[in-house]
Amino acid sequence: MNYRIIFHMAGRVLLAEAGLLVLPLAVSFLYREDCAWAVLASMAVAAVLGGLLTLLARPRSRKFFSREGYIIVALAWVLLSAVGALPFWFSREIPSYADAFFETVSGFTTTGASILTDVEAMSHGLLFWRSFTHWVGGMGVLVLFLALLPRASGAGAVYLMRAELPGPIKDKLVPRVSDTAKLLYSMYIGLTVLETALICTNLVIQGKLLFQDALVDAAFETVSFMTTAGYATTDYTAWPVFSQMILWMLLGRLELMPILVMLSPGTWKER
Repeated sequence: MNYRIIFHMAGRVLLAEAGLLVLPLAVSFLYREDCAWAVLASMAVAAVLGGLLTLLARPRSRKFFSREGYIIVALAWVLLSAVGALPFWFSREIPSYADAFFETVSGFTTTGASILTDVEAMSHGLLFWRSFTHWVGGMGVLVLFLALLPRASGAGAVYLMRAELPGPIKDKLVPRVSDTAKLLYSMYIGLTVLETALICTNLVIQGKLLFQDALVDAAFETVSFMTTAGYATTDYTAWPVFSQMILWMLLGRLELMPILVMLSPGTWKER
């Protein structure tokens, strides 16, 4: 068992989470909310822990196999949820760490269960982070990690992708695993942008919100409902928007990897 590579990869995942927290931090600054300090503190914790694990557990060999891959995935999800709960807890918007951890685990696993009774009382920055955990968990943070890792190739990277992705097809479509991950995220981001634009347009046409507010609202809803999870950002959602979300949740059930395999030129070549 290559323990060093396990903790090294876990550290790099925490560093990736520190980067992901930039988005809710930007939303907090946009709305000039006090929760920005809680997000900054959480980023610092993620960066320090990730940096320490990455440096102290620098592997002598970067080779690993399926058992290490499964352990890395399991450990990554636990660490992501443990650190991802900190913004809620630090800000005291969810006073109990156990409740904050439950909310975050529900987000990253796209379960959708919530302990909140008044969603609209939460600040915009943390409301976005709550929904964004769905979006990150929907594809899998290690797939994002592989997409950002410049040298993600070889058997080890394939084992990581197999351990992370659902569905029967878990192989690389192009020579480098990082390129496969980039293709998956290109489709994922494209669908996210399309859904945001359609919901935003619907809200503006109905005259419910101005463009800027409609865009923010649509983005909040999209990153949640795109993964079929359903963290709502308001206590009540109008039926025209709600009906669109039902459609996108149905589309979200489609696995992207089989679609990419079908679209791959080599799939239809005679063998």
